Amino acid sequence: MLRRVVDIAPIYQVVYGDDDNYIVIGGRGRLPIGIRLYLEGNDIFEMYYVPPEVVDALEMIKEGNPPPRRQSLFSLLAFHDEFRRMIEESLDKIVIDEYDESTGVYTATAHFESDGVHVSIKMIPSHAVFLALVAGKPIYVTQELVDISQDIGDDEEDEGEDGEVW
Repeated sequence: MLRRVVDIAPIYQVVYGDDDNYIVIGGRGRLPIGIRLYLEGNDIFEMYYVPPEVVDALEMIKEGNPPPRRQSLFSLLAFHDEFRRMIEESLDKIVIDEYDESTGVYTATAHFESDGVHVSIKMIPSHAVFLALVAGKPIYVTQELVDISQDIGDDEEDEGEDGEVW
């Protein structure tokens, strides 16, 4: 079963110095570390270790902010009309559908359709989500991965720094 993503939000880490004072990073005081996908049915699917430039570009697209003066590849592509048009015409959907337990890494499948030919490409999920936002196409997460992510979150909440149960 596929679960449709209905909203996306960045996940930020607040960073403090040795003296417990807030450290300002890049003038924002927060470090982008992941993305939170809100699913139909009020579940949440989170992905961490997302490159900061991807998080920034996703937030720019979602908020409708103009690109910065100094752009990343992602912000450049997000506002490039020809690239956007090409992706809109060929991308059908994104499905986050694999999890490698040994590495803790998710994989997404980008489904493209052009002139009756269907092509599926395995991708880094945050990059696939970026393409879907650029093109305004649907994003899905398999129920199996939602269950796995909830189990992982439950395990992390039960353990202290030394792996002891609280």
